[in-house]
Amino acid sequence: MKMQRNIPTKSRTRRRWVLAIALGAMTPVAGLLSQASADEEFGSNTPYYEDDAWYDVSEWFDGNDYNPTDEAIGRWDGETYGTSDALVSSDGDNDINWSDSDYGYFADNNAANSDANWFYDYYDYGYTDFGDYNNDGTWDYTATYYDYDKDGVYDSVSEYVDTDRDGVYETYNYVTFSDPNTDQDPKNQMKSQSDQKSRSSQVVMRQGSIKSAKKVKTPHGTNIVVALTDTKKGDNVIVDLGSADQYDTMPRLGQDIAVEGTTFKAGEKSVLLASKVTRDDKKQMIDRSGREFTGTVDDLKTMKVRGKTHQFARIMTDNNKKLLVDMGQQDKLKLDVKKGSKVSVTGPAVKVKDRVMLIAREISSNGKSVEVERMALTQ
Repeated sequence: MKMQRNIPTKSRTRRRWVLAIALGAMTPVAGLLSQASADEEFGSNTPYYEDDAWYDVSEWFDGNDYNPTDEAIGRWDGETYGTSDALVSSDGDNDINWSDSDYGYFADNNAANSDANWFYDYYDYGYTDFGDYNNDGTWDYTATYYDYDKDGVYDSVSEYVDTDRDGVYETYNYVTFSDPNTDQDPKNQMKSQSDQKSRSSQVVMRQGSIKSAKKVKTPHGTNIVVALTDTKKGDNVIVDLGSADQYDTMPRLGQDIAVEGTTFKAGEKSVLLASKVTRDDKKQMIDRSGREFTGTVDDLKTMKVRGKTHQFARIMTDNNKKLLVDMGQQDKLKLDVKKGSKVSVTGPAVKVKDRVMLIAREISSNGKSVEVERMALTQ
């Protein structure tokens, strides 16, 4: 869901990324989707970053100082925990072990007898990028990221492309960010193929009144989810309206709203992940770009990524940590970024070898904010 913003992105407290949205946009040409023509050596299932070039960039850092926080990058410090946390924590009512389950109800909520059982108390919808670049009602491109070990950084990505805008993704490609995981990759590839067949690339539009609303825990914080009674179709649809901190007030029961987005399955629930919502005659874009980091560009370097020259930046964050950022193709970067520039970057964190890197989705500097343009890796 690619949107141009006219104001700087708000500072976020997210410590782990959500689904929704980060490889960047591709540029349609003459009404058709533009794809990268990958050489044979960059076919399906090959690592995203080539070893030799990646070694050159990773050695740009001294030791282990690439991590932008003192903890694992992307970890949310709210009601999530690991085994070690559970041993010393006395607050167990809303604790969530994301490595154990992607969705569910809290222990103090008897879902079978609760009025709130129409949707989960917590769920993890991962991180997916989708965009209708020419506003024709079709998602031209979708990328879904996978996190093997639930550590908040992504290990691989699947891309889907609808080249003829018929509502069906004709092609998909699954690639890892470093060495393949022999145990997990086959499972994710099977899921990718299943998603390609089951997903529609059509933008879903719904309009109706809010029947129910609740705040739901996700790995990045708290989202607002509503049950919407469609005024035209007469059925109910569950809609994720994005982070609660994007709204001044909770939606009102009975309030009329219109939403646009894409649908996916969370357990037994079908959910519309909203990219745009209109309520009280006000239209609002939903920001799902990821965690924001601000700092100063310490150094710049270019590297070949699957035949294209990418701009990389080493950023000294405001927390005095170094952050490695892939800013996308150098010739498509519509922002003058230099050494010493103050910047804000958002996007998903990925794991390449022993390094953590941010794939920039949005970059802001000197009051200007731009989306990063990227192209599909499918052949």
